[in-house]
Amino acid sequence: MGLALFIIAISAGSLIAKEANRTVYVWSSISELAPGNIISSTDLKPVPVLLPESAKNYISSSAQLIGATVMHRIGMGDLIPVTAISVDSQRLTERAVPLTIDLTDLPTQLQRGDVIDIYALPTSNQKSIIQPELINSSVIVADVSSKNNSGKSVVVVNLAEDVVLHTLSFIADSRLIIVRTNF
Repeated sequence: MGLALFIIAISAGSLIAKEANRTVYVWSSISELAPGNIISSTDLKPVPVLLPESAKNYISSSAQLIGATVMHRIGMGDLIPVTAISVDSQRLTERAVPLTIDLTDLPTQLQRGDVIDIYALPTSNQKSIIQPELINSSVIVADVSSKNNSGKSVVVVNLAEDVVLHTLSFIADSRLIIVRTNF
């Protein structure tokens, strides 16, 4: 009789522990993801999480996300929310614009997903601007090239379609400075 009670207690404890642990696997970001980024296999990893009430708000690791477009900023290590990803890239109204910047004119360790302001400084032969001017604020960095021996880096930023021409008008005869914002 004692042995039967012991087996029943062990079985009941095992079932209770199994029911209490409702871990699900969802996608998590390995790196910063900015709006407009196309998700690749190197951007994601499945993670086990305990989400009893809000599991429906995050994308299951069984879902295929490769090739989807990021709609909202996702931080490194964040779970991927359903609202941050779209397979319809036409919903985006931003354009990826490459900017060649001197290494001394951008913050150290600037990375994808950072929010920046872009300023134009007049050069010695500049006639159109005479003092520093804020070109764009709260811009999201889509990518940063690896630093090289040329002393320059290419920073790709996501800009609203209606400000691309305004920004490009400063590239030819201005020195561009990138300032990381605190967010």
